[in-house]
Amino acid sequence: MGKRYSGILFSGLPGSGKTTTSRQLAEVLGWPVFYVGGLWREEWTKKYPDKEVSFENYLTTITLEEDSAMDQRAHEMLERGNVIGDMWHGIIGDGLPVLRVFITAPVQIRAERATQTNKYAGKTLDEIKMLLNQREERQLTVSKKIYGEWYDYRDPAGYHLTLNSGLLSVEEKISSVLHFFGKE
Repeated sequence: MGKRYSGILFSGLPGSGKTTTSRQLAEVLGWPVFYVGGLWREEWTKKYPDKEVSFENYLTTITLEEDSAMDQRAHEMLERGNVIGDMWHGIIGDGLPVLRVFITAPVQIRAERATQTNKYAGKTLDEIKMLLNQREERQLTVSKKIYGEWYDYRDPAGYHLTLNSGLLSVEEKISSVLHFFGKE
């Protein structure tokens, strides 16, 4: 079964644990991670080195052309194989032999985790929940504009495996992925 897939694509709700899971899985497999959110953070840092515009506000300025170009770049990385993609739109993996995994968790859990990071320093739990919900809606809106009104990146039908990080530890998520991938 492992030969069926040449890579892994993680998509999911903002703050659900895609990055943590993909980074730890990369250590297990020895594969690089193509981290779309990190690339957007790099662009934000270049454009606003003094952080005069928040990352959340910067995300609203990304054009559809820029978003489409990033998705194309991600698709090309996944085509190469032996890579883990940490992406916003699971559809990027269409037509490629990649295991598509969606990670979800209740917004309360995602916000509580976010309070432990520097990304949301100084924000209340309610403010973080609002920001996570706004990012989720923005991702949905953008994906519909790029891929069509029918597309919802949160739809489990677009993935081989859906994991609830509110119920599973990182180790359990990795074990599930490796089992499905055929690399146990």
